[in-house]
Amino acid sequence: MRVSLPTSLLLCGLLAGCGHVPLASLPKLSKIDIRTTDLAQLRGGISLPADIRPLPGGVTMTLVALLKDGGRHERKVVLEEVRDAVELAKLPAMAAPGRRFTLFRLSTADAARLGTFREEMFAGPQNSGNRGSLALGADKACRLGELSGKPIAMTGYLRTSETQDYVLLMRDFDLKDAVREIDPKVDLATAIPPCDAIPAAKVSGSPAAP
Repeated sequence: MRVSLPTSLLLCGLLAGCGHVPLASLPKLSKIDIRTTDLAQLRGGISLPADIRPLPGGVTMTLVALLKDGGRHERKVVLEEVRDAVELAKLPAMAAPGRRFTLFRLSTADAARLGTFREEMFAGPQNSGNRGSLALGADKACRLGELSGKPIAMTGYLRTSETQDYVLLMRDFDLKDAVREIDPKVDLATAIPPCDAIPAAKVSGSPAAP
């Protein structure tokens, strides 16, 4: 999904499907300035059915610079899962019963890398007129059981230094429909493999809502 703001935001589904930003979220999202936002405070959250688990390395952030002369540069990094008990304890309730909420952030090293890239692309009068976009994506997950005919509903949130709290990016967006719109022949059972076929250390350990 794209937001028609100076700083576009994209939160893609686990298999590249995208939803739509709720209108009520746009005023808060419009406050985000990609040139100055504190990357260390950026958090992305995903709520999924409890039997669908995001995998490490599967949630990414891409910072895109669109130059005034028509050029384009980007940096893509993998987000890490937040496991700090103190921070997680302060989260508002964002997962309904039967769902699992996982929180992600930039590593210290990647925040520094993107900060340097941002400085090169947007700082100084020579870069006046350059535009930027921020993209969050998730494309790797596993399942605890067999896939049913029910939707795989994903809800996504974003928090930045400007918003201060978690802003809803999409609610109950069906990943199955999104995937089939892109490729009707895709085998979802293969695209989302069983978690027991993946080393335990690689499966998200975030708690599910009771």
